[in-house]
Amino acid sequence: MKRRYDYDVLRVLSMLGVIYLHTVAGALRELDNTVLWNFSNIGVAFATPAVPLFFMMSGALLLDEDKTSDLTFLFRRRLPKVLVPLVVWSTLVLLYTVLQGDVAGARESAHRLLNTPVVIPYWFLYALVPMYLLSPLLRQMTSRMTRAHWNYMMGLWILLTLGLYTVRSFVPDAWEITFTEHWTLNVNFVGGYLGYFLLGAWLERWERIPPKGVLAGIAAGMIALSIFGTRWDTYAHSAYSDRFTNYLTLFTMLLSAAIFLLAKSCLRGKEEKGKLLSLLAGVSFPVYLLHPLALGLGERVWGRVIGLPAPGTIPQQVLFYVLVVLFCIGVSVILSSIPGVCYAFTGQRYAAACKSANLFALFRPKKRPNP
Repeated sequence: MKRRYDYDVLRVLSMLGVIYLHTVAGALRELDNTVLWNFSNIGVAFATPAVPLFFMMSGALLLDEDKTSDLTFLFRRRLPKVLVPLVVWSTLVLLYTVLQGDVAGARESAHRLLNTPVVIPYWFLYALVPMYLLSPLLRQMTSRMTRAHWNYMMGLWILLTLGLYTVRSFVPDAWEITFTEHWTLNVNFVGGYLGYFLLGAWLERWERIPPKGVLAGIAAGMIALSIFGTRWDTYAHSAYSDRFTNYLTLFTMLLSAAIFLLAKSCLRGKEEKGKLLSLLAGVSFPVYLLHPLALGLGERVWGRVIGLPAPGTIPQQVLFYVLVVLFCIGVSVILSSIPGVCYAFTGQRYAAACKSANLFALFRPKKRPNP
């Protein structure tokens, strides 16, 4: 699969966004630290589309590829690239839990592994696996669909999943049942997140893209709504609220779609001049898998060195975040550079990693064009 400059940029930004979301999760629950809370809230507004964009890029790429229909390719190549690293990293998390003295907690997590990820961020993989399993069927279906059928399918998701969820989030409790569909009318798949997988493929097929100014305006509007709406809602109820940033709201979908189309409009067809972007994009998956462990270790080290359980100022939060990002990238690049280890931890074959995602790719002399 040929690298895409726009997708590489989105992968790197989404990788950075996911780490930030989990870095500031604790700060968003500390309403007394108003300065740090407001800073974190602004960052979260920009980072919220990170996970939806990962789903959208997966759908855009997989549903546009003929090999996706091949069941043999799915079970021999594509699915193991997700499952093997997920099992390996989940095992490491369980071992880390044991080393922290919580043997009972590790045992309980292992017992519930099929139902509950060992750490919250791994829910993304639990959603991605069924999308992969459905991808051969979706490829066969979508490759034959007309524009009208695409619009109809996405309209169902936007109206019956995102629309109803958004309305239910804001109406009084007594009215919530009014906007809750009967279980036989529920058209959600994979918790509603399959819609993002299809959304990426749908937008990828758009030939007429709205003007950049319109897309930028939508993105800016949704970010502003998230910042001010979340602040108002949180302080009005004295508890953090995600009604404006939940992935199943119309707000997040509009923001994610606008950013996706902006990247397509501004970056499509461009080529990277150096190697750094492709390297970072190539290790975005292992970075995602590593970052929960890195955050846990980082908080322990931070507590011992600084004497505080978590960063308490904006400079401290930025420093902690940058250190975690650099640690995750460094470890992921090293793991990608070790034969026999690369695939287990990153989902990439060593030969593929050597082309763009490890130390050998970074320092290999660039091929000169033929005269």
